[in-house]
Amino acid sequence: MQVDLACILEHALAERARGQGPLTDLLGLDAESLRALRDRWFPEADLPDLDAPLAPVPADQDAIAQLILWRGGRADDAARWLAAILARRSMEPRHLWEDMGLPSRVALNEMIARVFPRLKAANSQNMRWKKFLYRQICSDQGFLLCLSPTCGECPERSDCFAPE
Repeated sequence: MQVDLACILEHALAERARGQGPLTDLLGLDAESLRALRDRWFPEADLPDLDAPLAPVPADQDAIAQLILWRGGRADDAARWLAAILARRSMEPRHLWEDMGLPSRVALNEMIARVFPRLKAANSQNMRWKKFLYRQICSDQGFLLCLSPTCGECPERSDCFAPE
């Protein structure tokens, strides 16, 4: 998990350097959680924004984090941090693996399988993760189809929403 988190942190730090916001908001972690993550995995790292307040979390982001924890079957600190990061990065416009800073969709699948094996098993059709997460939330709410927030602009929309 440390390698995955290193990729995620590097990506978020690059976004921060481009002026896209404080590290807390880019990762969806409050300062206390970010400090604890650093202390556990990267004790020598000099991370910025360890005192920055976390912006209010949108309802859909919170729902995704709760879904990941519930479906994933883990609730330890590392699982809560990763669920928050996955949920926050799900709000971004590209594929989730890209917005996480991971090298491929396979890397995202492997990370989810290691940390949240029940969540990975629930995605038995190997659906794109954003699509899967939003469909899970929408089916819990009683909707038949629910689009992830940025699918309309995605050049690969036809790949994800091909006839099933």
